[in-house]
Amino acid sequence: MRILWLTLRNLLKNRRRTLITLSSVIVGCASLIFVWGFIDGINSQMIDNSTGYVSGHIKIHRLGYHDTKELNIAIDQQSPIASLLDQQKGIAGFSPRLEGYALASVGEKSRMMQVAGVSPDAEPSVTQIKQAIIEGRYLQTDATNEVVLGDDALMAFNAGVGDEIVLITQAADGSIGADRFRVVGSFNTGIEIMDRNLAYISLAGAQELFSLWGRVSAWSIRLEDRSQVDMITAVISGQLADQYEVLSWQEMMPSLLQMVQFHEAVAYVVLFVVFTVVTAGIANTILMSVMERTREFGVMMALGTQRYQVLMLVLSESVVLGILGVALGSILGVAINQYLAETGMDLGQFTQAMETMPGLSGMVYPVTDMGHVWLVNAVVLIVAILPALYPAWRASRLQPVTAIRGLHPQGWTGLRSRTDKPSQSQWVFWQIAFRSMFRNPRRSMLTAGATAFGLAAYWFLYAFADGFFEQMIENSTGQMSGHLQVSASEFRQDYSPSLRIGDTDSLVAKVAQSAEVKAVAPRVIVKGMLASARKSWPVELSGIVAPKEKQVTTLFKQMSQGQYVNPAVPEGMVIGQKIAEELSVEVGDKVVVTIQQAGGDLASAAYTVSGVFDTGSEVFDGGYAFVNFDSLHRLLAFKPGESSVVAVRLQSRFISQEFARQLAQQVDGSKLLVLPWEQVMPIVVQMVDLTQIDFYLILVVFIVVAMGVMNTMLMSVLERTREFGVMMALGTEGHQVIRLVLYEAIVLGLVGMVVGAMLGTAITAYYAHFGIDLSGLSKSMQTIPGMTDIIYPVLILQHIWLPSLLLFVCGVTVSIYPAIKASRLNPVEAIRHA
Repeated sequence: MRILWLTLRNLLKNRRRTLITLSSVIVGCASLIFVWGFIDGINSQMIDNSTGYVSGHIKIHRLGYHDTKELNIAIDQQSPIASLLDQQKGIAGFSPRLEGYALASVGEKSRMMQVAGVSPDAEPSVTQIKQAIIEGRYLQTDATNEVVLGDDALMAFNAGVGDEIVLITQAADGSIGADRFRVVGSFNTGIEIMDRNLAYISLAGAQELFSLWGRVSAWSIRLEDRSQVDMITAVISGQLADQYEVLSWQEMMPSLLQMVQFHEAVAYVVLFVVFTVVTAGIANTILMSVMERTREFGVMMALGTQRYQVLMLVLSESVVLGILGVALGSILGVAINQYLAETGMDLGQFTQAMETMPGLSGMVYPVTDMGHVWLVNAVVLIVAILPALYPAWRASRLQPVTAIRGLHPQGWTGLRSRTDKPSQSQWVFWQIAFRSMFRNPRRSMLTAGATAFGLAAYWFLYAFADGFFEQMIENSTGQMSGHLQVSASEFRQDYSPSLRIGDTDSLVAKVAQSAEVKAVAPRVIVKGMLASARKSWPVELSGIVAPKEKQVTTLFKQMSQGQYVNPAVPEGMVIGQKIAEELSVEVGDKVVVTIQQAGGDLASAAYTVSGVFDTGSEVFDGGYAFVNFDSLHRLLAFKPGESSVVAVRLQSRFISQEFARQLAQQVDGSKLLVLPWEQVMPIVVQMVDLTQIDFYLILVVFIVVAMGVMNTMLMSVLERTREFGVMMALGTEGHQVIRLVLYEAIVLGLVGMVVGAMLGTAITAYYAHFGIDLSGLSKSMQTIPGMTDIIYPVLILQHIWLPSLLLFVCGVTVSIYPAIKASRLNPVEAIRHA
């Protein structure tokens, strides 16, 4: 009890030291809780929105449907599943569904859409589309030819509530299913990929369209508590016959699970660095606060304090500070998360990038997971106590007389020269600053080490982020888009075949004349439906001139089966690996493509799969197919010399925007649009921006690093009261003390910066050579355009020089206040300071 009383008195007696140490613990704990809450908020929202608007938490299919998505693997609507689910506890609602893809057309505009046939009465208990209606109404039970579309889809069709839409698909029996539907409502979920691509019709209408009368593809289930999904899935599975498969949301939406895992992986890299930096910052401050109290411990032992009591006192101070800091830090971190959970964090500027993160809307609400909070508390508390063990043990081994004399500057002669005249030479102060650094190496190592360690961690984390982004951009532009594209001014709004370039040859010749241009290739592009004997799939189909295309993009290097587009095989088609898997086709199989021609008519053609490419990106491998230029040119009924796009590869992608502006001026008046890769593939740019939100947490690292440096610097100056008293008693003037402290801060800061830069560069260089292997997350990496399994960090000086300079300035600036305070000390009182 006496130790506790002494602990509290010591902490209150030196409030400055207590507050500095306490602030390190509070900021570190609060920042970790916020970072983790932000990560959990994004993941939770992706799961809740995807299950809440699309799938529900559990689905029941006929065995084999999930792997093949074949419509004829269906469930009899009169099966006993409904009565079984009605008796199961923990289920909030269930509804039958019939899902598939169809080519939707309004006038001359068409696009592939996912069609969900639902029960208008039962579906609202499973999904929230009815609550998301913003215009018109929801589906009615007795109407079979009504459709509800997202507001983005209606905008793309230039249609509205009351208009008719035609749906064309491959039915379950292999025939072509087609019907007209009237738009009765428009919904807005806040998730663009859903608002643009989902169409809801009645279950009866879907059964007619897909030729599946009396059957459904799934029963969708919503639970009262998402955390019980595994348990209830197992219970339902055990009650059903072997002919059914019961899938949790993790199994039926692997891309969502993979995206959550990827996001966690990236974020945990940041979390690990934050943990490490926080640990170092707290440990540094604790070590400094104990090691600078040598004389205090000497006086205590001289007055009769036992060695074990000194040890217990130091440890109890660390425990009290740790508990108090963790408590206040937790309150602050949870309060920040709770506030943002109410107001939300607006990420609306990353709309297209959110398409790569299923279910993520424009507002993110952090989630406070108390399990994570307690884990942070435990780690930070341990970090606050462990660093005190060594200095506490050393303090208990001190000899009282030596300890009392320990802070006298050995060999100190003041700032007077041999002639006893104050020297005004700047060099004298630098000499003394260097000598002070070596005279107390422990203090110097702790102070410079705070800067060095923090800077190295910051550099590596930023290099990892830059390497991640550079790889994404280089692969995307190299494999698919090129650095620049020219098209008709409104072509990219809906990829309408009626919008095309007239005189392609003269445009190609004009562009190729520039010294900045490496290669040029024309393309014919259309969006349509690709079908095999088993199912259909939406694709962006490109007709290319293979020899020219190989100079613009490198997709030909990614062939995993067969061969690239070959002019000698006019009806051959190259598809992505995911398309091949979805359609269950391989090289040599036949596929049928259905598109809308330039005049508005629908056209179909049969192709033979001649090759399959595998980029490792699900976005590319599941969305693109390539054929010969002339073949698609004829199918679209284009005139000679016409094309959709001219793709350009520049000598350097960094000049893309400037070159696009120059080229746009040259073709001004020809109704052509010149776009750099940043606008051709905004999904990549916004994916970089969105993923960078995780790396904005680097700013948290920077704040924690800066706090650690500032705290260590403050402690190193404020704990030297007696030393400064001796100096002033020997004739050192106040302004000289200020200069000396500032010079020491500059020297230690520079040393820390140099060491930190060398360490950060060495770590980055090592991983830039060997790479950071994320192959264990290869499935989740597929959801990111242009990404592969190995990340190679890249140090870009433009990104790190300013934060590094600010870190140095923080360390020097924070020493001004204690320097001024030291210059105003009373020598006698300062020398007596214990």
